Formats: sequence, structure tokens, C-alpha cells
Amino acid sequence: MKFFNQSLNYEFNFYSLLSTIFFSFLPISIIMGNLIININIILLDILLLIYCLHSNQWKWAKEDLFRSLIILNAFLIFNSTYAFYSKFNFSYEGIIRSFAFIKFILLIYSFKILLFNKYQLDIIIKSWLVLITIIIIDIFFEKIFGHNIIGNISPDGSRIVSFFKDELVVGSFVFCFGFSVISYFLNKNQKLNNKIFFSFFLTLIPFSIFISGEKSNFIKASILFFLIIFFIDKKKLFLSKKILVSVLILFTSLLLIYNKTTFYKYSEFFLRIKAVENESSFIDKFQNIKYFAHYDTGIKIFKNYPILGVGNKNFRLECNKDKYLNEKIKLNQERCSTHSHQIYFELLSEHGLVGFIIILFIIAKFIIKNIKFCLITKDIFHFSNIFYLMLFFIPLLPGSGIFNTFNGIMFWLIFSLTNSIYENKKKDYKIKKILNEKI
Repeated sequence: MKFFNQSLNYEFNFYSLLSTIFFSFLPISIIMGNLIININIILLDILLLIYCLHSNQWKWAKEDLFRSLIILNAFLIFNSTYAFYSKFNFSYEGIIRSFAFIKFILLIYSFKILLFNKYQLDIIIKSWLVLITIIIIDIFFEKIFGHNIIGNISPDGSRIVSFFKDELVVGSFVFCFGFSVISYFLNKNQKLNNKIFFSFFLTLIPFSIFISGEKSNFIKASILFFLIIFFIDKKKLFLSKKILVSVLILFTSLLLIYNKTTFYKYSEFFLRIKAVENESSFIDKFQNIKYFAHYDTGIKIFKNYPILGVGNKNFRLECNKDKYLNEKIKLNQERCSTHSHQIYFELLSEHGLVGFIIILFIIAKFIIKNIKFCLITKDIFHFSNIFYLMLFFIPLLPGSGIFNTFNGIMFWLIFSLTNSIYENKKKDYKIKKILNEKI
């Protein structure tokens, strides 16, 4: 209540009001689909440009991060254009997507510049909290009744679809926004009631992802959960760290024991490996795993085009060619997909060594810079978002790349938020340092 009173007393100008609405709407627009999320991001980008024209604020265009991302954007455009004209059978969709990457670069600076004050961020994160709470409730509802609150039924009985119609991505969504939201509140000094709620909610996030049936995201969410538990000040939590960990392990174990669908979903990987008999090598054990066919194809594409790859969004077109047929792999007929389902193979196959090095250098430099500063500030909100970005790059685990529509949007959204946290904390840190020196 105190917060809302403060918010009402704060005079929102045109830019702060519109940006607050657009930022608050971001996760809802992701649920509504690619068209709406792209419109939302473009509106934020336009608002940023109008504000900068009005206030003549263009210093951000001289920053190292901005220049690095523009170089990356130029490479993506060049590589996609080269792939289109040199290989002929590729579509121009990769070129369009490469040009469109500029929207994420501007989004990064929309977060940095259009979040004028802490009241805006409070409103935005609280609106995200309401949505994530509804989504988590809906996940449990669908698990119990077989359909979500508005009647959506999953195309896969072992997975949860929630509000995403026929897309099995709700675990990715909760993983993205859940930890970011909860770490924001855990970073603050909360009253007892709030501390109880947010401590419980922290455990609920990985458990709801577990229920969703998204194994890869559950592994990533568990890692982030344990990292937060390890680094957070125990005074921020209502229950001890050991109890919270025990609760998560207990809940997941009970569901595995008493729910056959869940047990099969999480044991399927091992059962498929076990089913392979008379294997001649360790690699042969994975022939019943469909992702292995994607990985094999991604590696072969990279070997054929090691310098520049086949260009943005072109894995789906290249993988169909007969030269990637490998009869030694049992599920090789399923080798083709929209992407290779592993970020390293995707980057190498579509962008080659040149793109791989450029992309990883920019992201690694950004993450290292943020980690170094986070070790000084001990900010768990900042910490959570940094490690979310890092978990995108876990080797071998299936997942989408940073240029795919759904996961790419969430990656660059958290990247934008992380950069905004860094810049704001850096300002506060400098001010405190100056004041301390004067004192």
C-alpha cells in the first residue's frame, strides 16, 4: 500500500507513463504471439528514439556495448545476404531477421534510458509478478484437470501448454520471468508476511517448471535456484536454505513417485538409452534420442561451411539435403527442425567460426563485466539475471539459440534488464563512493 501511495504521488510524464505501460505489457505480449511482442518492442524502440530526439540524448550511441552490437548486426546482415545469393535455395527470411536484430539493440537502451526512476521499475516488476502468479496457478490447474483455465489442451499429454495455445513453452516463460521477478523482491528488506510469500515462491518456480514437463528448463531452473540459495543472504528468507532445498526435492520426488506420466517424462531419456542393445560405441547409446540427430546435422553443416555457416535461420533449409543423411543414426530422418536444438551447434552451423567468435566474445565480455560489479554490490536481483543469461550457454542441453523468436526475445529482454541494472547500480555506487570520500 505504501508503494502505491508513493506511485500516485509521483508525477509521471508522457515518456515515463508510456514506457511503464509498454514494459509492463512485455510478458503478456509474448503470450499473445510473435506479432504482438514485435509490435511492443518496436513501440518501445520508437519511444526511445523520439525521447532522444526531444532531449538530444545520444551518448549511448558511443558506448562500447552499442558499437559491439552494431558490429554483430552488420555481420548478421552480411552473412545472411551472402548465404542468400551464394546458395540460391535459401529464403530471404534470414536477411529480414538479421536486419530486424536492431530492434533488440534499441530495446537494451530503452530499458537503460526510459526507466527514469525506481517507481517505474516497481510497477513493472509487480505487474510481471501478477502474471507469473497466474501462470503458475494455471500450470497446477492444467496438471490436475487436463486443460488450462481457458480450456487449452496440450498436444502432448506429458507437457503443459497453459495460455500458449499449442506451443509447449510455458516452462521457458516461467524460467525467464519467474526468477527475475522473485529475486527483485528478495533483494529488498521485506516484512514477515512478504518474506514468507517470496520464500515459498522461490521454491515454486522450479517446481512449476518441473510440472510443465520441460526437462532442459527444469535442469537450468534447478541450477539457478541452488545458485540463488547459495549466494543470497539468509536474512532475506523466511525459512532456512536447507529447508527450502529439502522442500523442492521432496515435492519433485513425490510427484515422480505418484504420477506415472511425470515419471515417464523424466525417465524417458534414460529408458531410450537403456533400450539400445549391442552398441559398438558410447555415442551409439544415444541413437534413440532425436536431439542427437539434430546435433549430428548441425556439426556436419558446420564442417561444410566452417567460416560463415549457412546464415541466420537457414539450418531448417540446409538440413533437408541428402548429404546430411546418416544411416548410422536411428532417428536421422527426424534430423530436420527449425534449429539444431543446441546453442553451440546452432551458432556454428548458421554463423560459422567468425560469427561464433563475435557473438560469444560480446556476450562473455558483457557477462564478465556484470559479474565483477555484482561481486561488489551483492545484488541478488542483478545476480539472478546474469546467471539466467549464462545458463543459455550450458553445453549439450537442448535449447533454442539467441536469435530464435521465442527464446531469443526472452534472452535479449533479460540482457536489456541486466544492462539497465548494471548502469543504475554503477551510478549509485559512484555517488556513494564520492560521498564517502567527501566525508
